[in-house]
Amino acid sequence: MADVILSDGREINFDLSRITIREYRRLFDREQSEDEEFATLAKAAGISKEDVANLSYTDWRRFGQAFFAKAREPLADPN
Repeated sequence: MADVILSDGREINFDLSRITIREYRRLFDREQSEDEEFATLAKAAGISKEDVANLSYTDWRRFGQAFFAKAREPLADPN
């Protein structure tokens, strides 16, 4: 089951093992550039940072909500 399905039908499954704790913590740093933020999220999602940057507003909200829901319970999947 996908973590989020975008309006174009793409299914995104976040793999938090693709990012480091440093990258995750930088997401909360106000000094982090937009490009770096998109790169980290793209890495976790398995898509390009351009894909992240070009999400519609509603897809961006769905995407972000799903990412942080997964980040709150990263060990919920027993695999």
